[in-house]
Amino acid sequence: MTSKESSKAIMEWLGSMKNESSRAQYSSRWQHWVTYCKLNGLPDNGDAQLKDIKQKRLSNDNSEKYFYDNLLPKFFVWLTTEYRSSKRNGPLSENGAASIATAVRSFFAYHRYALQIKKEAIPSVDKITPRYKDHQFDIFQLRSMFNQGDLKERTILACGKDLWLRTGDFVNISRNFIENLLRREQEKAENEKRDTDIIEFELITKKEKESASCHFSRESILLLKEYLRTHEQNGHSQKLFPLTEDALNDLLRRLAEKAKITTSGRIRWHCLRKFGITIMHGKVTEPVMKYMVGKHIDHSLRTYIQGNRETYTAFKKIEPLISLTEFSGNGNLQLTKELEELKKERFKLLASLKLMEKITPKEQIEKAMIELAQEYGIKLQTEIKMPQARYGTNTLMIPRIGIIMPSIETFLTELADILEKTALK
Repeated sequence: MTSKESSKAIMEWLGSMKNESSRAQYSSRWQHWVTYCKLNGLPDNGDAQLKDIKQKRLSNDNSEKYFYDNLLPKFFVWLTTEYRSSKRNGPLSENGAASIATAVRSFFAYHRYALQIKKEAIPSVDKITPRYKDHQFDIFQLRSMFNQGDLKERTILACGKDLWLRTGDFVNISRNFIENLLRREQEKAENEKRDTDIIEFELITKKEKESASCHFSRESILLLKEYLRTHEQNGHSQKLFPLTEDALNDLLRRLAEKAKITTSGRIRWHCLRKFGITIMHGKVTEPVMKYMVGKHIDHSLRTYIQGNRETYTAFKKIEPLISLTEFSGNGNLQLTKELEELKKERFKLLASLKLMEKITPKEQIEKAMIELAQEYGIKLQTEIKMPQARYGTNTLMIPRIGIIMPSIETFLTELADILEKTALK
């Protein structure tokens, strides 16, 4: 946003929004309005437009008084007919244009100049057929996907179908936080001489800054314990699952491809959130459901729900319906057996690597790794080494590139991921 467009009115409006992503989104949408106003010789920044609408509202001529109210539908038509998007090389969809028009209405409403638009002039976003439709998972598809995953993928999928968080919230879950939760529940279970129960905790959502009442099912707890035990903390990352938001979406798509799922739309992380809401519909009251997915509810109502542990009761009710291993509630022998098999396979791999290091010269191993890295496009870290060469009284610095070799296990993990992706193409 240029300095001219960064008016006080715009900055106040954007500053009132709860999170950075919303501010960035609305700021971008506002630029379309600025472009349209410039083309039509109208004020092109927020302060000037507020001054103009204030003056026009004093007019007795309705066409003048409601100038901006009548201008917005024309702007919508321009977006869907004449505007040329750099991404699409053509006009925007009705859905995209309606979202941009909503941002303009939001600006004027924030400054107490709500625009009065006829219902048929601009269709509301919820009445427009989206260009993209999300796939709707059922539990049988998720179970098929679960059976195709390794320990890490299974743990991520199990936690995702338990928590129903947005990608940004899920990828930022702290490893230490979860380790402490598991440790505390284990200690309580031992002291009370009972099996491990559902774990309940709260997170503040990034997008809406609202409390979400989160839960881990007993099958997810078993998976998390094994995952944390066998997967060391990744470098300096403090995250439970050190993945990007795009990587989460890719993980779901990869498992769906392996399970040969027939899709009815896009597969993305948000599909798990939709899955949870669909499962809860009709079984859980709306305030409890909103609290469990991080939507706003009245503070006094949230206190009441907390005091009566209604989210825990709701999750306990639906736990069998969302189980990826058909958890019975009396222990899960199938999952425990599978985890033991995964553990044995991992230690067999580690033993093989130890044996390889003993019987194969290090130089041969490194040479093979470099050749495979070049063949499959694996990037090896480099460091600059500067040995000196003397010529008389002068010193000449001759640079030489050195390669920092990863551990065999790390290298094989990355190579396995590449081979897996190649096999799916």
